[in-house]
Amino acid sequence: MNKLHMKGRILQLIHDRQHGGIWDWQIADAVMSEYGLSGPYWRGNTRVTLTDLFSSGIIESVEEELDHQAYFGAGRVLFKFRLNDFGRQRMRDTALA
Repeated sequence: MNKLHMKGRILQLIHDRQHGGIWDWQIADAVMSEYGLSGPYWRGNTRVTLTDLFSSGIIESVEEELDHQAYFGAGRVLFKFRLNDFGRQRMRDTALA
């Protein structure tokens, strides 16, 4: 069975936690586990994809906090995301939802 492209899977993870949102580190952990990836490159790659989705206006940040656990690096900012109306529509348009 073919896996969904990573950006699509990230959107599904955010969609699945729509009411409370999902932290960026939780998304990175889930994607890396599901795709059998490890290391800082893939953790950063997930974060770059989230930045792209945020910049495109598909997801929005609902909460931020400092990265005390060093998921992405001590002192960095962690983001909790959820889909906005445009993001939900784009998922329906692309058959991801």
